[in-house]
Amino acid sequence: MSSNSEISMNQASNQFLAIRQRIQALYRQRHTAKDLGQMLDVAFEELESALGQIQAADALRQAQHDEWQNRYAEIELECQRYKDLFEHAPTGYLVTSLDGAIRQANPAAAQLLQSNTRFLVGRSLALFVPDGQRRAFRHNIERLRQADAPQEWQTRLQSWKGDLFEADLTVGVLHGTSGRPVALYWLVRDRSEHVRENGRLMPA
Repeated sequence: MSSNSEISMNQASNQFLAIRQRIQALYRQRHTAKDLGQMLDVAFEELESALGQIQAADALRQAQHDEWQNRYAEIELECQRYKDLFEHAPTGYLVTSLDGAIRQANPAAAQLLQSNTRFLVGRSLALFVPDGQRRAFRHNIERLRQADAPQEWQTRLQSWKGDLFEADLTVGVLHGTSGRPVALYWLVRDRSEHVRENGRLMPA
């Protein structure tokens, strides 16, 4: 409810309280009051005004409710579109916490890591880096968290079944409504595609 509708409702409530007190006073004075009719006319006029304010405030609140419902439906549709793009993209996409714990993984990423999306969620992405490179990997995550723009990065990853592959990574920071970093998003490509196309492996 907006401040305008709140003000209207408060004004109407105050008017109703004043009218109620006046009617109670009229009832107590009904046998002695000389201008009872005039006082009743004033009370009814105030009552009609208060009812009008309540109707206006209720109409405004209903309009706002309809507007928010429409906006929510639009946002929900947009979220569904992004979800469909995420799920059906031919390229691997991951969303992780700032320290690299996987929160979301699309099927293409799960295929690269030779696992399934449900199994990946909650596990550290560092688990898919060969043992000797994990320290450098975590250091790079710390550095990427401070970056203002998505960063490209080449590294070696190891699938859950133990197969190694050279990967091209694009990593960016997701910010919350306060502007603070809340997550990392990852675009993961298998560099073996470049090997097949160019006949050689790009340097790590």
